[in-house]
Amino acid sequence: MANVGISTSCFYPMETELALENAAELGIRDFEVHLSTFSELNDGYLKELNKILKHYGARVHSLHPFYSMLESAMFFSDYNERRFADGVEIYKQFFHAAAKLGAKYLVFHGGSTIGKNRCRVSDDEYIERYNMLCECGRKFGVVLLHENVYTHKAQSVEFCRKLIEYLGDKAQFNFDNKQARRSGYTSIEFARALCGHICGIHISDCDSEHDCLLPGCGTEDFVAIKSALSGDDGEACWIIEVYDDAFRDREELRHSASYLRSVLNR
Repeated sequence: MANVGISTSCFYPMETELALENAAELGIRDFEVHLSTFSELNDGYLKELNKILKHYGARVHSLHPFYSMLESAMFFSDYNERRFADGVEIYKQFFHAAAKLGAKYLVFHGGSTIGKNRCRVSDDEYIERYNMLCECGRKFGVVLLHENVYTHKAQSVEFCRKLIEYLGDKAQFNFDNKQARRSGYTSIEFARALCGHICGIHISDCDSEHDCLLPGCGTEDFVAIKSALSGDDGEACWIIEVYDDAFRDREELRHSASYLRSVLNR
């Protein structure tokens, strides 16, 4: 049975704790929590989030760091090893936060392919550094999931396959169907490419004019995406991740989650 949840980022820039409570009040019980600033890494704040989760009987599958925008500069620059080491120390805080919230996964955007802070290392060096960060996460009981983000290294099926070739079962992904579309692939093509290595899913709908709609508002074939995955991907939670301009009120999120759950579990 496919689990369907939402990301608290759907409510951004609403404060994270309010976003979590708003979604939980809708009957949503599966979440990705998007932390938005350093003070939200404090144990006291995480304790408050856990109180909300306990009150509603909800659970966190994954944590999404606000630091994604700086991952390329911190982990894959041509500066010396000091910056990478500092980045690892920062991410220990995110791994710790994920563990505190009971989240098994931390989502990672990785190296950018554009701009001043684009990735400056070879693919071999990239994979080595990524694996080091993965090993750090495992010490906290958290798995680092590389997302196929448009304008980043993992936008390419070829690069994702290289990660799998080098790292084997340690290469795990968060599959985002809107990012696949933005990278020039169909959702099915990218899902098949990552088949057997998907632990998290960011899901949205689309039509001929919009590439990020609530599930049920467009033409995406969610059953076909599910069919493209393997049995090994079966425990991945389908997290609805859209922007706040994709809906007018929170009830639309509830209806969308209900629709997606019914489609996936026929």
